[in-house]
Amino acid sequence: MIKRKRTDKSKYKHQSTGDYCTCAAYVAEIMCMKNAEYQNKGSLPYKFWNVKPWGWTFKRQLLLANKLLKIYDETAVVKAINSDEFKRIFSLSNARAENIIKKYQAIVDTQNANLEKVEPITIKPQEDIIERKTTYGKKSLLSKLRSIESNGEKIE
Repeated sequence: MIKRKRTDKSKYKHQSTGDYCTCAAYVAEIMCMKNAEYQNKGSLPYKFWNVKPWGWTFKRQLLLANKLLKIYDETAVVKAINSDEFKRIFSLSNARAENIIKKYQAIVDTQNANLEKVEPITIKPQEDIIERKTTYGKKSLLSKLRSIESNGEKIE
């Protein structure tokens, strides 16, 4: 069994197998899991897309996800599907699904616009590094052990 490696296209993980997959496959799997939960079918088996009742459902959701990803950004689609508004939607062909994804696309667009406006911060290294302060009072057991290690002093 060869596991798929992470690439630019395959940056999501299947929840049933743990392999890396495309965004469309990830979205389709989530929709199938929601559908199975709604129908009280229990958890989906390993590689459920090869099993008879779920094969067609997964392929249909995969086709719909690919259509949506041609129009909308992947982060918007994933955020929308994981949102509370998508809680009672069990297929990407639902009429409300695209409206919710449009809403999240607008949110992602505004976030991206805000990120472009922000200038990068440059951090300068500190020139005068202050050494650790000495403690007052009795020496702790840990400080005694440190002094033995570094200087070879005897414990009082």
